Amino acid sequence: MPRKKNTESTGYISEFTLEKLFQEVQIDLRIKEFVVKTLDTSSYSMKLNVPYRSEYFCMILVKKGYNKFRVDDKRYIISEGDVLFSPTSETFWIEEVSEDYVAKYIFFSIDFISNAGFNYRSSDVLRSLSEDPASVIRNEPDLFRRVEFHLDELKILNNPENDNYYFKELIWHHFSLVIYEIDNYFKKIEKGNPITYREDELTTSFFILVREHFKEEHTIQFYADKLCISRKYLTKVINKTMFKSPRDIVHQVLGVEARLLLKNSNANVNEVATQLGFSDQASFSKFFKKQAGISPLAYKRADLY
Repeated sequence: MPRKKNTESTGYISEFTLEKLFQEVQIDLRIKEFVVKTLDTSSYSMKLNVPYRSEYFCMILVKKGYNKFRVDDKRYIISEGDVLFSPTSETFWIEEVSEDYVAKYIFFSIDFISNAGFNYRSSDVLRSLSEDPASVIRNEPDLFRRVEFHLDELKILNNPENDNYYFKELIWHHFSLVIYEIDNYFKKIEKGNPITYREDELTTSFFILVREHFKEEHTIQFYADKLCISRKYLTKVINKTMFKSPRDIVHQVLGVEARLLLKNSNANVNEVATQLGFSDQASFSKFFKKQAGISPLAYKRADLY
């Protein structure tokens, strides 16, 4: 039998804030910008047919049972094995929850997305996912298993009782893989612009080259020459397969590495600039501030969390 609660609709919208969310969490968290929780009917506190809106993003992996909900006039049902990505600021109503419902949730903020290396306000993966008020993935058990593994790791890493010097970097790593898993799925199923084997192969080779050479080679011409294609064709392929330019990808990898070096080494800003192949500290500082919205010196001194 489905779970029945208060089903009277009201004109008042209940706002979900991170502050309220963390009040419900029984353990301390290292980073109070995301939380991973497992919910079942005994811990599910939302009322039926009451409007809710959250200030944070949500991803749900349904382990058992089902959940029926509505966003505006569109109705959805998620059941065992489904993955749901829901963006921030959407108003939704829960209509029915099965008695055996069990699901794993991750809630995260825009600030957490930015610190993980994504820019939500630009043309990035989270922005493309957020075009739909509820993106649902069905019948993908391998993807479900991989995402669940990363969520479990995120939960462990965010527990201060588990000692790990590189917990921030590992959290960014696992979170990034979750986002790329979801975004990659939706890119693969998009119709009207199929990706050829050659394009997929070039994209993979480009990423391998970037990982090997990004510290000393920042120009796209270098990677195009290595792949024996023109810079124009490389740009066309990467824009098609990744929805961003090769330059954006090189800069994102550089940005992540710069944050790691600034936070987890004794190197000063000038030494980090040299390690990453910049001609001088000024050009590195200009690059870093554009990527992170803060100067490298201020970033090195700041406690982001």
